[in-house]
Amino acid sequence: MRPIEGKLFSPFQKTIYRPKPSEGGFFGFTMEPRLTWERMDATVNRVRASEGFPVKSFRELIDEVAHVTLSNKNYEMYYRGQTKDYKSNQAAYYQDRVPKSIIYPSICRPERKSDGTLKHSIKQTQVQKRYDDLANMVALVTKKKKHFFNEHYYSLFQHYDILPTPFIDITQSLRVAATFALNNSETGYVYVFGLPYPSQSISYFVDLGMVLIKLQNVVPVNALRPRYQEGYLVGKYPVLPTKSNDDNLANRMVAKFFVDNTNGDFWDEYFLPMPNELLYPPLDEIEKELMHAKKLFNQKYYR
Repeated sequence: MRPIEGKLFSPFQKTIYRPKPSEGGFFGFTMEPRLTWERMDATVNRVRASEGFPVKSFRELIDEVAHVTLSNKNYEMYYRGQTKDYKSNQAAYYQDRVPKSIIYPSICRPERKSDGTLKHSIKQTQVQKRYDDLANMVALVTKKKKHFFNEHYYSLFQHYDILPTPFIDITQSLRVAATFALNNSETGYVYVFGLPYPSQSISYFVDLGMVLIKLQNVVPVNALRPRYQEGYLVGKYPVLPTKSNDDNLANRMVAKFFVDNTNGDFWDEYFLPMPNELLYPPLDEIEKELMHAKKLFNQKYYR
C-alpha cells in the first residue's frame, strides 16, 4: 500500500518552545519545550508518531472524525479500533528512532513469546509457511476447484480467524471501531484511514499497490459477522508471500484517536456500544463450516 504523501488536516503532536522566567537564562528567560496539539501541516508520519488525540465520548469522536473527513475529501474514510497502539522501533538498537504506529496483516505479525508479548520480528520462512498454509486451506475447502479469486477465500479465513491472511479488518462503522477499541478495556485507539473510493466489490488499485474488499458484496448471505460489522478488508496488491512496508496499513493513517472510558461515560443512552451478540453472532453457519474445515486442515497438515 503506497503511503499518503503531502499535508493533511488532522490533530498531531508538536513540540513548541515558549519563554520561561529563569535567573540563568538569556535576558532572564529560558525556552521551555511544550508538547501541544496542532491540526495544520499534519502528515501521515506525524499522525503515526502521536499518542492519539484524546476523546472522552462517542459524540466527541463523531465530531472530530467529521472535521478530518470534511478536510480531506480526496479519500474515503475507514476505521479500525484496537485496545493497544502497536509501534515500530521497539527493539533496543532502534531506541534513537521515533516510534510510530504500525498495522500489519496477521500473516506478517511476529509470534508471541512465552510471556505473551510479541517478538520484534518474524522470519521470512515463517511468512512463506503461512502463505503455504493459505494455499492448502483454499484447496481443502474448494476440493481444488476454485470458483472465485483467492481474495474471496482469504476474506472468509480472515474475518473468522481461521488462518493468518495478508488482509486487515477495517470498517465504515465508527461505532463498531470504537466498540472494538474499548472491548474489555477502559481505553483504546480508533484509527482513521484515507483510502481510494471503491469502484467494485473487490477494487484493485494497481498504482497504489492496494486491494479493497467490501465483505457484504463478497461473502455468502448467511455470513453474519462481516455484515453486522460493516466489514471491509484491505491489503497490498499484488499479494506476494513476503513482508514489506507495503503491508503496513499505517501508511494510510490520517488520524489517530485515544478513546477513554475510564469514567464510564464514553457511551450514552443514545450511542451504545455494539453488543457482542452482534459482533460475534452465535448462530453463524459460515463460522461453523469454516471451523469444521480448519479441524480437517489441522488433522491433515499438523498431526
